[in-house]
Formats: sequence, structure tokens, C-alpha cells
Amino acid sequence: MKPSRLILMALLISAAIPGANAADLDQVAQQVVSDLNQAKQEKRQTVAQIAASRQALTAKLAQIRAQVQATQADVASAQSQLDSLRQRRDQLQGLRVEHGSQMQALKTAIEQSGRKMLELAKHSPFTAETPNRIDMLNNLLAGKRTPNMTDIHQYVEIAFDDMHASRQIMHRQGAFINRQGRQIQGQIFRFGHIDAIYQHAESVGYLSPSPASGRLMAAAPPPWRIRRNLDAYVNGRTEAVYVDISGGAAIGRLARRAGWWEQIKTGGVLVWPIVLVGLVALLLMTERLIFLGRVRQNTDRLMTQVTELVLAGDFGQALQAAQSRAGRPTSNVIRAGLSQQGQPRDIIESSLSEAILKETPRLERFLPTLKVLAAVAPLLGLLGTVTGMINTFKVITIHGAGDPRLMAGGISEALITTQLGLAVAIPIMIIATLLGRKAQRIAADMEEKAMAMMAALLKRQSVSI
Repeated sequence: MKPSRLILMALLISAAIPGANAADLDQVAQQVVSDLNQAKQEKRQTVAQIAASRQALTAKLAQIRAQVQATQADVASAQSQLDSLRQRRDQLQGLRVEHGSQMQALKTAIEQSGRKMLELAKHSPFTAETPNRIDMLNNLLAGKRTPNMTDIHQYVEIAFDDMHASRQIMHRQGAFINRQGRQIQGQIFRFGHIDAIYQHAESVGYLSPSPASGRLMAAAPPPWRIRRNLDAYVNGRTEAVYVDISGGAAIGRLARRAGWWEQIKTGGVLVWPIVLVGLVALLLMTERLIFLGRVRQNTDRLMTQVTELVLAGDFGQALQAAQSRAGRPTSNVIRAGLSQQGQPRDIIESSLSEAILKETPRLERFLPTLKVLAAVAPLLGLLGTVTGMINTFKVITIHGAGDPRLMAGGISEALITTQLGLAVAIPIMIIATLLGRKAQRIAADMEEKAMAMMAALLKRQSVSI
């Protein structure tokens, strides 16, 4: 409390107490002075505390200001880094767009080149030596992803291997698929990517790769002059060889040009029984055609001559005329009738009937056999169909159904045997029917001539009586 305020209070108190004496006033004055001193002391303490607090606050304010300055410096540095990072980001985005365009161009170039190489691999005999090359190229071209460095390295290795193989003339022992669709081992000669030929036992020919699997397939046998050249080359007698520079087109034409004998041989083992049935039927039909054709010749003229001689009573000449056609069914029937001259009607009729019955089996000889052969041929073809389908399913079980050429053997066996069986059976059936009808006509002619013979004999007997 300020001293002026204490003095003022002391005066107010003395004025308020009119009856107070001087001692009391001194006491009050002392008390006031004591309070004044105490108040001054408190003031000094308060001022000291205030000064100390101000000093502490000033130091703390300086510290805070230093922290603010440091923070501002950090913010400025961070802002500078942020600006730098933004610039870097913009640069990287530009590079990304540029590199993306380059990668897209690289991807397009790899895809275009890869498709060309895949097409080359499908028609190159070198693929048979690296069967996983087609799968690798398909995996590289599959999907829409951008090829990575591993893919590019793999593609480059394939390309270099391909270039190296394009200048090679390779001779090796290897497997290929023959014309019957079966895998066999033989000598293989490869001329770069252009062509390949094979030697197996005594056969030589061209090989063409299967586009689906890359396996080598035997093409159709080339013409004799080319086959002789291939045989001379594989046996070392010449260094010049015919190759297909058209990239497999000419070999493809040879593969599609298969003669009837080649088609028959693709039918398998059961082709030969069908061919044997056809040959046997051909022999029997030829024999029947010759026999029945000779039997039919000049029977009307012979019967006219014999009838005239019988009516004239010259039985010796009539028998001689009939014997001139010995071995013919109609002649034999006429001779049987002449041998019964002078006999009653029933005896002559019985003799003629017996002769007709005796000659009928000769006319129908081999006709039942031909009908049996006509039934057996399609059954053998059906058996070949079943066998061929069994072989086809075996190939599918082992190799899968991805390559149709591998199933060609079984399918050919199934279709060729059926076709050949029907081709053999149909003519046999038709000709056997025609021969049967011809035999029936000859039998009817024999009956007609027998009736005429009996009528002539009976007429002669009536004239004689």
C-alpha cells in the first residue's frame, strides 16, 4: 500500500476520534510507519519477483522466437524440397509418357516380329528339334501385358537360334509321323528352314511340319524322278537335291495328292482281306460270265436243226448235232430227250425233267458264293472302321487331340476300309443278281427247248403209227 494513502488514513482516523490524546496518536503514527515500512518491503519483493518473472519470460520468448525461426527455416526448406519434388515429378511423368510410348512401340515391334517368327516356326522343320519353341512364342505373344527384360532376352535367344538354324544342313536320327499316322524313327536331313527329307528302310520322301505341334509329317511320295534323286542324296551318291523353296507349298500339294494305291494302303491290315474278297469275286464273276455267255449261244438254231431232223426221222443226225454242242446245258437236255425216242410221254417228260434238274446247279454254280462275298466285304469294312476308331482313341489318349494329323492313321483306316468294303460289295451284288437272272433265263430256255423236244418226239411217234 502506498505511504500517502497510509498517512491519509491516519489523519482520517484522528479526525474521527476527537477525544484521542497525543500518546494514542503517536502509537497510531508508529503503527502507520511500521505498516509503511512493511509495505515498502513487500513492494521491493514484488518488484523483484516481477523483474525475475519478466527475465524468465523474456528468455522463454527469445527461445520461442528462435524455435519459430528454426521452424520457418524448416518450412522454407521443406517448401523448397516440395518444389524440387514437384519438378522431379513433372520430369518423371514426362519420362513415363515417353518411355510408355517407347515400350508400346517395342511391344508392337516384338508382337509383329514374334508373329512372323511364330508363322515361320509353324512351317519350319527346325521346330521339330526344339518342340517348345512354339509354346514359348505363344506365351510371349499371349495376353496384353508389356514384355519384360526376361521375355525380351528369351525372344532374342529364339531369334538367334533361328538365324543359326537357317544356315545349317542337319543330319540326325529322329522321329516323324508316317503316312499312316504312326510315329517311327528314321534318318532326317534338314536344309535350314527350307525343307526336310527322310529315309526309313527303303523309302525316302519329304517331311512337312505340323503347324499345331511342330512334329514332322511324311508327305505324299514324290514322283519317281524326284524320289530317285532323294535316294541318291541320302546315300551319298550326289550332292544335288530337290528342295521346296516355296516354303512348304509344293510339299503341301504333294501331301494332298495321294493316289488310289496310297489311299488303299492307309486303310490298315484289313484292306488286304477286302482286296482278296474282291479278287476272288472277280475270278468267279469272270468264270460265270464266260460260262453263261457260251451257254446261251445258238440254242435256237440248234433246236430248229434238231427238230427238223427228228421230224424227218433222222435221229442219228439229230444226236450228232446235239453232241456238237457237248457240255452246254441245252445240248445235254436235248440229248437226254433224244435218248428216249419211242418211249411213252411220261418217260420222255421224266427224262427231260431229270436232265433239267441236273443242269440247273451248273447254271447256279458260284452264285451263292458271290452273294456271301458281297455280304462279307462290307462286314470287313465295318470291322476296319471299328479298329481304326480304336487306334484313333489310343492316339488321342497318348498325344491329345491338338494335332489332327496324328489321328489321320486311325481315321483313314476307319474310312478307307468302309469305303473299300462297299466299293467291293456293291459291284459283286449287282453282277451276282444279273448272273442269277441270266441263269434263270437259261433255265427257262432249257424248259422251253425240252418241251419243244418232247413235242417233236411225240409228233414223230404219231406220224410213225
